[in-house]
Amino acid sequence: MSADAGLPEAPGAGAPAASPPVLAELQTGARQRNWFLAACARGSALFIGGFTLVNVVGLWRQGADFNIWWVAVPAVGRVVTVGLYLLVGAALFGYAVAPRMRPWRRLPTVGLTLVFAAVTLWNGVDFYLVWRAGEIQPGVPLPLSFVLGAVLVFIAWAALRPPPIGRRRLAAAAVLAAVTTACLLLFPVAQVFFFGKTDYRRPADVVVVFGAQVHDDGRPSTSLRDRMDTAVQLYDEGLVWRVIVSGGVGDSGYNEALVMRDMAVEAGIPEEAVVIDSNGVNTSATVADTVPFFGGDGWKRVVAVSQYYHLPRIKLAYQRAGWDVLTVPAGVSQTIPQNQYLVVREIPAFWVYYARAVFG
Repeated sequence: MSADAGLPEAPGAGAPAASPPVLAELQTGARQRNWFLAACARGSALFIGGFTLVNVVGLWRQGADFNIWWVAVPAVGRVVTVGLYLLVGAALFGYAVAPRMRPWRRLPTVGLTLVFAAVTLWNGVDFYLVWRAGEIQPGVPLPLSFVLGAVLVFIAWAALRPPPIGRRRLAAAAVLAAVTTACLLLFPVAQVFFFGKTDYRRPADVVVVFGAQVHDDGRPSTSLRDRMDTAVQLYDEGLVWRVIVSGGVGDSGYNEALVMRDMAVEAGIPEEAVVIDSNGVNTSATVADTVPFFGGDGWKRVVAVSQYYHLPRIKLAYQRAGWDVLTVPAGVSQTIPQNQYLVVREIPAFWVYYARAVFG
């Protein structure tokens, strides 16, 4: 038997020569991943790696706690967190764009991915400890970090073996693009349900209530009524001692903030405890108008109330303004028919507000 019997034949005149990493994999008989699973893993890695690197910008430039949207590294400072984010982000991004790795690159990539997965596991355990202590009331009894951890383990599993060598490059590229796009669309929805539905109510100095529609006959909409009922509940429980109502003049011609003020007074809140902002025509305007009140007269801790789908965007807007507010989702007296549309609308809105918070 020839000494070359176990090796692949040299490429023919019309066939492209295999690259050194590919040739090494063929010669060693390395087992390969199914092309579809490998493409799914790379698409997930592209999103996670890219988003992790963008978070580095937010952590470094703004100094805000952007870990709330991603992974909180325990018991280390900002410099170490940024360093880990850089390593993990670069490793995952590198795997996504260049999946054929020699051992010197594959092993650190898999190791960093599993370390990051372990951190997400710690985040999930901390979620349950905080919940048990009564500091939060989640709407979804599963932390998003567990979902992220499972995806990271899947990526590490796929990266352990090289992707398949074949003619399905276009199909793999299409799957990679589809998975990355799905991540971009689903991540804001996940934040809406995992973060938005979590009640972070604590003793605070003031609650900011965001305006909503007032009907043509002057009646508050269901959303506005639910927001005000929640704010009144916070006041009655002694958790806040001031209420800021913020809204503008809508299509009905009514001033939302004045309607909200009247609702608060009718519910038993002293009129002098209500601060009116009649220029809160949108989320950004309300944040800009209310921030000047904070920091003075002992107003150090702030609670924001709105519907659950609106809260991630509110949190990001206040982060951009330099304030880490607590969020409380409004109670639900009845489900409104526009609910699904309002959730979908938050997908592009989340990314716009996130970009403003990070790069603004």
